[in-house]
Amino acid sequence: MGKRIAVAAGALLGIAILGWSTGSLEMTLELLPSPALDAALIFGGGAASLSLTGTSVLHWGTWVWQEFALEGNVSSLEVKATLLFGPSTIDFVYDELILEWALAGLEFAFHAAQLSGAVLGGPASGAALKARAEFGEVELEGVTEFGASTEGIEIFHAASGLSRRYTTDPRPPGNGFTAQRLSLSGLALPCSGCPEVALELYFTKGSGFEYAEISVDDHPVWCCPEILLDGTIKWKPRTKSVTIVPEVKAPPACLTPHFELDWEDDALIGMDLAALEFVCDLDGAKLRSVTILKRCCWAFSTPEHGSRVVRCFEADEKGIAYYPQYWELLSLELTGTGCCGKGWRAVFNSYFGEGGSLFGWDMGYLEIEVPIAPGISVSGKMAAKPSGIETVSARIDMSW
Repeated sequence: MGKRIAVAAGALLGIAILGWSTGSLEMTLELLPSPALDAALIFGGGAASLSLTGTSVLHWGTWVWQEFALEGNVSSLEVKATLLFGPSTIDFVYDELILEWALAGLEFAFHAAQLSGAVLGGPASGAALKARAEFGEVELEGVTEFGASTEGIEIFHAASGLSRRYTTDPRPPGNGFTAQRLSLSGLALPCSGCPEVALELYFTKGSGFEYAEISVDDHPVWCCPEILLDGTIKWKPRTKSVTIVPEVKAPPACLTPHFELDWEDDALIGMDLAALEFVCDLDGAKLRSVTILKRCCWAFSTPEHGSRVVRCFEADEKGIAYYPQYWELLSLELTGTGCCGKGWRAVFNSYFGEGGSLFGWDMGYLEIEVPIAPGISVSGKMAAKPSGIETVSARIDMSW
């Protein structure tokens, strides 16, 4: 199998070099805490309405992954197919097929995927059928799961720490009907000034009712249009959770208090101010200050996940990494016009915690990205603590 993979990859690269139109090279050199070199070589091209892309991922010369992706249209059918192999350890890792088409104002999608038994969570296989329709401003979507979810899956390579993310998550046993998800968005309540709400219901074959959720996004408060409100109420068979996040917008500054409601025996007994976020957005500069007040349940996500304020249990469910040890974040993001019409970007983060030194400072993070030529950009990341520099990495991205 390994020889067949090598032949297929070699043929793909050969075709690309001989005349296919697109390609890119991504290389990351990590110096600390331990030296590592990661590279991804991508070639692509196609004929008619189909395009084929091959991605080779290497770590210190070890061929970690080989991915092939096919995407395009066949008549009115949109096709997306992916094959992932792990030449260094096992052969087949994951495959995915997505078919999308529109009929009489309705949109349909078929998802199917398989996961190797040598990967955590495998062996698994399944499919899902998605249907979507719009009625004016209201959007109705239903997802019927036959052993697979469309919420996404992230596959990790244990030795290198690299990961790849895909849309379809196959789940054992993968046979027959397993779950049903129904969602309704853009639904206006029958009252003046009432917000548009989104509803979601989820049922499984094994447990029946799993949860019901109602949410509101960016709705202005009636008396104060400068205050936008995000809210979510989620009911499970034995629990209920409520999240309310008002955001005060008064340009150029924006204040966002994150609230959490306390419930006991289905009765509201109090409200906690869980986090307080202040953002000042000026031309080319964005200053951000965030304080976590309820540290048991709230935290900052890592820079790779946007340095957002997250609830810990929700971050765990979605696979979002976060810092539970820090209670305050000061961030400065600078942007400007760089080479070849593309912009440069620099981010400076300072984290404060109980174990910090001066004023509780415990970690500094720096990230810089600069274009240097058409299709070429370089970037670097560094994290430091009072004891010294923790991580240093540099990256180059080339495309043609």
